[in-house]
Amino acid sequence: MSSLPFPSKTFLEGPSGAGKTTLAVEWMRGLLARGIPGNDILVLVPQKTLAQPYYDAIQDPTLAGGLVHVSTVGGLAQRMVELFWPLAAEPAGFAAPHNPPTFLNLETAQYHMARIVRPLIENEGFFEGVTLDRNRLYSQILDNLNKAAFIRFPHTEIGARLSAAWIGDGAQTRIYTDAQECANRFRAYCLAHNLLDFSLWLETFQNYLWPDQICRDHLITQYPHLIFDNLEEDTPAAHDLLRDWLPDCQTALLLYDSDAGYRRFLGADPLTAHALHELCHHHLTLPDSHVISPEMDAFRRKITNDQSSTINAQLTIDHSQFTIDNSSFPIHYSSFRFYPQLLDWLAAEIQRLIHEEGT
Repeated sequence: MSSLPFPSKTFLEGPSGAGKTTLAVEWMRGLLARGIPGNDILVLVPQKTLAQPYYDAIQDPTLAGGLVHVSTVGGLAQRMVELFWPLAAEPAGFAAPHNPPTFLNLETAQYHMARIVRPLIENEGFFEGVTLDRNRLYSQILDNLNKAAFIRFPHTEIGARLSAAWIGDGAQTRIYTDAQECANRFRAYCLAHNLLDFSLWLETFQNYLWPDQICRDHLITQYPHLIFDNLEEDTPAAHDLLRDWLPDCQTALLLYDSDAGYRRFLGADPLTAHALHELCHHHLTLPDSHVISPEMDAFRRKITNDQSSTINAQLTIDHSQFTIDNSSFPIHYSSFRFYPQLLDWLAAEIQRLIHEEGT
């Protein structure tokens, strides 16, 4: 890889298992082999668990050139807020801008959310009729705040957007009004006490630091070489950041899984991710997966209505079974009227696989 000319910005896509991450690790090795310092290279991933191949490569004793920084966009935003706190604290509305910030993890954010929401439930009838476990309720309000930051709309619009999307009983909208009030009170509490949950530190970075030329120049100068893996599993906020950043990168490699998008319910947006290929000089495709069996790939193509490919395993559907006319096909599907029937079938199938087939 070190002998390649390194086109300045490349968009690489393909199915899972096609070798995109393997190529990206070699790309990183090639940059280091060409004398680029490791601390000039930033690897971004949607979640830290996806960074393991890069950590493994960095720990290779034969790899020279310094330590490559691996992070999520959220982690990068937190580090920048901590570093440039004096620039952002007062404009962002924190009550004590001269005091340091306190970053909340999920558990401590739920603790403070509970202190705000619990009295509203017990004394003012908030969320009346909601049977959700209280810890789930607290985390759901936090999740709404995170979604607002991911998609970049004001947190004060959460209730209105939920109500507009609801098509059932109109009484449900009162629950969304309660959720909005809790989100508002939590945000006011955080601003008053210099507390930053994930949504607030991301918004502080997006709205007050990234637009600041000092902060932007710091990031661009520090990391002129960028690798972004699993781009499709990240949020519009991350893609907006990258759209601004790419023109100033010396090299960039963007990896897009054409079959993924599993984190959409967490705010991921494959559409805004794929649109970034317009900013790259080269758009490459690895068409074949090296980890999916032909039978499984045929199944995938069938259920996604891919008519451009030959399907070797034919599917037939009757009233209760979804079967494959291919004895080697690894999937068997059954449907049941009641959920307990499904659980009984699943347990029996697991027992059969273990005792009869030696699985």
